[in-house]
Amino acid sequence: MFSFHYHWFLVLLMGIAIPLLTAKTEKPGEFYPFSNFPMYSTFEPETYYVYVTDGAGKPVAIGTLFSKSPSDVKKIYDRKLSALKPREKGKRKLELSPPLKAEAADETLQWLEDNISNAQRSEMMTLGKLRLHEVVIVYRDGAISKSDVIVGERALAPSPATQP
Repeated sequence: MFSFHYHWFLVLLMGIAIPLLTAKTEKPGEFYPFSNFPMYSTFEPETYYVYVTDGAGKPVAIGTLFSKSPSDVKKIYDRKLSALKPREKGKRKLELSPPLKAEAADETLQWLEDNISNAQRSEMMTLGKLRLHEVVIVYRDGAISKSDVIVGERALAPSPATQP
């Protein structure tokens, strides 16, 4: 059966040995599954998500058409914003100017277009345009507000392989 000696050994291991052994690592105290997760200790008062629509304004099923998840699109857009952020020092990503957001959105939509399978390319071309929407959600004074802005648009051009 389970011995209390073994139990106390584990308690000492987790409480003393692991913190001492990880003290000089890049992330002290991080030893899965005994890590603390500060990302869940507080929540920001605002966040955002992105989605893609076609030329008619209908949402595009990113997973079905591009074989990518919506979170992949947000990560790419977020990386592009981070790369452009030094141009406007002191501003957070959500505060960047519309031209910089448009540049990040264009690169994100280009990434989607570049990574579509050949089998899905003709279906994508029927959309006419791809538009990237940024939806900012803010919690302030006990209320939640949401704003949806088209941050970028890309006209779809046939690739050389699909042209007659």
